[in-house]
Amino acid sequence: MIWQIILPLLLIVGAFAAGEIGFRLGRWVGPKDDAFSRQLNLISGAAFALVAFLVGFNFSGAASRYVERLDLVVKEANALGTAYLRADALEQPMRRELKDALRTYAASRLELIGNRDQAAVTGLLANVGPQQNRFWEIAVRGTAGNADLMDVVLSPLNDVIDLHTTHLSAARRHIPIVITIALFTSSAMALALAAFGNGQIGRRFPVLNFVYGFILASAFWMTLDLDHARSGFIQVSNQPLIDALESMKP
Repeated sequence: MIWQIILPLLLIVGAFAAGEIGFRLGRWVGPKDDAFSRQLNLISGAAFALVAFLVGFNFSGAASRYVERLDLVVKEANALGTAYLRADALEQPMRRELKDALRTYAASRLELIGNRDQAAVTGLLANVGPQQNRFWEIAVRGTAGNADLMDVVLSPLNDVIDLHTTHLSAARRHIPIVITIALFTSSAMALALAAFGNGQIGRRFPVLNFVYGFILASAFWMTLDLDHARSGFIQVSNQPLIDALESMKP
């Protein structure tokens, strides 16, 4: 959480530093002819257009992944609820054993998805396989020799198992580091180019430069925060899993 507070400050400082470097370079180079100024304005405009495209592209991707993670929580909650209800098709004591195993698994999933401690997450992930093997073994034992019952009970359990893999893949899917570096670099260069022209004429526009730098830093922060929805301020709601676990009455 500390890193999520430091990150926007670093982005704002970086935007200010890029502008200051560009301004000082402009002061050092000094005024040039009209042809140079026109070319500078052209390149500066193109650089800002590229930055706008990159920010929009990355924000759109991060937002779509965030929505995908929200949908996966709902799908997993529905799959667990369906598997729990279909356990009623089994005879005792397998019915009770399967329901107990599914309740334990649902509680573990809720703890895993809502946990920010990496060490704890690693331990919880290690328990997923044994827990899945346990409820699958109970279901296979309870449906042995009955093909129709197998289809009723095993199908939702298979969905539960598959959704863990899908959820894990979605949690690890982020903006490639190369694209992030390219985004930061092009943004810094665009800010430096704008400040370079100010340096040539020896005039600062601190309020305007700060406002644009703040807006750009905010867009970066929102993009990165959305793309890491389990560690940032913008969190994926676990309420569907909470509701599913509460519905699993002994």
